This record gives sequence, structure tokens and C-alpha cells, in this order.
Amino acid sequence: MLKLDDLENKIDYVFKSKDLLIQSLTHTSVQFNNKPNKLKESSKHYERLEFLGDRVLGLVVSEYLFSAFPNEDEGDLNLRFAQLVRKEACTQVAIDIELNEHVILGNNEQKSGLSNNPTILGDVCEALIAALFLDGGMNVAKLFILRHWKTQIKSNLPNKQDAKTALQEWAQKLKLSLPIYSVIKTTGPAHAPEFTIEVTIIGKEKTIAIGQSKRIAEQKAATEFLIKQQVWPR
Repeated sequence: MLKLDDLENKIDYVFKSKDLLIQSLTHTSVQFNNKPNKLKESSKHYERLEFLGDRVLGLVVSEYLFSAFPNEDEGDLNLRFAQLVRKEACTQVAIDIELNEHVILGNNEQKSGLSNNPTILGDVCEALIAALFLDGGMNVAKLFILRHWKTQIKSNLPNKQDAKTALQEWAQKLKLSLPIYSVIKTTGPAHAPEFTIEVTIIGKEKTIAIGQSKRIAEQKAATEFLIKQQVWPR
């Protein structure tokens, strides 16, 4: 049963085209499984919408940052932008609106819990943005983005560039060894693993962090390393 009304209530928007909303929620695995005829006839998977949603998100965030920070140069704006449009930011919004409850998967993928996969959640969030844009126009998409990115916008700092890049640049500046990231352990089921990552720079204290993907864990470890070394504020 597709709980479209529940999702529309969460995002405070009622779609004129339910087929478009369904498409934004549909994973490619559906085409390999038996689904209701209505779903087969009315929707495709979300990948094309994901492409468009990424661009809409980028435009809205760019416009907001340009207006909100008139005294910042291009470099600082780029650092803010990168944090707000990255996949992890989309995944966090998807978690906030419980998008995992609405992702449409093939039978086997649904049973395995793939709806909680961080990458899929981020992709579906971008597809949803595209669906909002196509169904209601830019103002509707913009309202959704500014509302649901509000917390991330408030915590967004110009010095919070990509943590791994910042750590590497810091190490190079001090003529230290380059950071080395190692997987200490992997826990959890296959569809929702957690990675424990250790980052090491010779002569400095090691830092460990946990994330739902290697990339997320590495970013967290690099962030904690920079905070410990008082390069970034906590």
C-alpha cells in the first residue's frame, strides 16, 4: 500500500500528479518484481528525476547563499555550498521526513531493508525535489528545500569545507605525513552496515569515527581530527 497521503502531509504539499510522486519514490529494482498494474503503468524509477533534483537543489542553495552572505567571497560561498548539496545533506533530510517509509522497492530489496540505505535515501530525496519542481514549479521546490535544510543552513560555516580535504591541506602545510584512513571494523546487517574508521597522521593522536558508509565515517573521523588539533572549532 502506497502511503502517499502521509508523505504529502509531511512535506506540506499535495501533488497534482500522483504518478510523478510515485516515480520519485521508485527504485530500479521494481522493474524486476511483480507490482500492481497501476504502478507498472504509471511510474518509472527515480534516476532521471534524481539528475534534475540535484540541479534544482544546487540553484536554490546558490541563490540563498548569494543573498544571505553578501560580504563573502566566492571561496567561502563554495565551501558553504559544498556542505549543503552533498549526498549526506540529502540523506539527513530524507531521515528527517522519514522517507524510508515511502521508498518503493522490489520484493527482495524491501525484505532486506534497503529502504534504509543512506545512498538510496539521498537519491530519493533529490528525486522528490525534482518532482516538486515539475509538479508545482520552482517556488514549491524552493520552499521545501529552505524549510527542510533549515537546520543544516544554520550550522553551515564557511570554514567547514570537506573535512578530508581540509585535513590533507593542513597536514601538507605543516609538512606532516598524509592522513591514512583504515577500516577498524564493520558491524550491522549487509543492507545497513556501520563502518568504524581510524584516521592516522604520524606524530599525531589517532581519531576514530563511525558512519553508515565508509565515506561518511571518513568525513567524521577527519572532522574530529581537525577539532582535536584545534584547527576547527567544536
